[in-house]
Parts: sequence; C-alpha cells; structure tokens
Amino acid sequence: MAHPPVEAMNWSMMSIQDILELAITDEEQARDYYRRAAELTGSMHTRRVLLSLAEMEQGHAETLRTELEEIQLQRDMETGIAD
Repeated sequence: MAHPPVEAMNWSMMSIQDILELAITDEEQARDYYRRAAELTGSMHTRRVLLSLAEMEQGHAETLRTELEEIQLQRDMETGIAD
C-alpha cells in the first residue's frame, strides 16, 4: 500500500520505529517491483540488471530491519523488558 507523499506526512508525530517500518515497506515494494519486471522482460541483460536491483533493495530492507531491531532492543533494555 502506498503512503502519502513525503511532504504530506506529519514527521513530527512519527517515531524512528514508524519511519524505519515505512522505509522497510518501501524497500520491499521496490524489490517486488524489480522482481516482477524481471519476470516480464524478454531481455536476459535487462533481467539480470533488474534482479540485481531487487537484491539491492532486499539488502536495504535487511539493513533497515536490523537497525529497527537494535532500536527496539535498546528501548526494551531501557524499560527493563528485555531478558
């Protein structure tokens, strides 16, 4: 699901977790876009480029997810929730 344009979002009301979750969704949607385009293209070169771009987007999503997990772990440790 697409979100409003960046300019229309109320950034002051968003937490870093909200922002990272939004960014992860955007990266995953871009990954899926490139994968789907790769399936539909007739050119092997174009397919390779698109799949490479999809892998990059997946890497971005994983990096953001790791950052989100670290922030959540830190928050849990600060509030005494972590084991």
